Amino acid sequence: MNTESEVASRIKNVAIAGAGGIGAYLAGFLYDLGVNRAQFPFAKWKWTLFDDDTVDHTNLLHQNFTEDDIGRPKAEIVSERTARVIKPELRFMTTADFPNYDVVFSCVDSMTFRRELYNYGFSRPEFYWVDGRCSSRNIGLFNSKVGEKVLRKSLSDSDERRGCLLAVDKEKKVSHITPVIVASMMAQTFLNHIRGVDTTDQIMLVV
Repeated sequence: MNTESEVASRIKNVAIAGAGGIGAYLAGFLYDLGVNRAQFPFAKWKWTLFDDDTVDHTNLLHQNFTEDDIGRPKAEIVSERTARVIKPELRFMTTADFPNYDVVFSCVDSMTFRRELYNYGFSRPEFYWVDGRCSSRNIGLFNSKVGEKVLRKSLSDSDERRGCLLAVDKEKKVSHITPVIVASMMAQTFLNHIRGVDTTDQIMLVV
């Protein structure tokens, strides 16, 4: 299947920020879509996965890891699953990295990072990003083709880093499938983009 669209032909470098609840699933979906299903020229692009964390037993409730992964860097594990085509960067992605990439997938639990990513993109229409969020049953999906006014309203001044599970769910060991849902929605949003049918609305819902 020849899927080399005009949009895809302009892409050279892709980054995934975060290899936790959403990012570990997303990396697998993108690898599968690009390599196994030939939906875009995966092998022509340089892929980097940023994450500064290691797998902890508390991650097993909702993240794409097993007991054998405990203590190992998340980005390393995910890289191995993609035959190391996606290169691990064992640190948090920063604004200094943005100019090196044509596409960024935001899978982090940091509103500070989101503000920096959004603000960087507002003045650079050629720079494409997708931002996935989840908090237990709550889902949020945003991308750079959504209107600036809407995107700014979705940001807060909080510097707190929160994961995909609310504290009450962690305490009760209640898991949700929402990280997988968000990751798949991010992958589809990207497919829409390279096919020229951008998603221009934010998506916020409770599953």
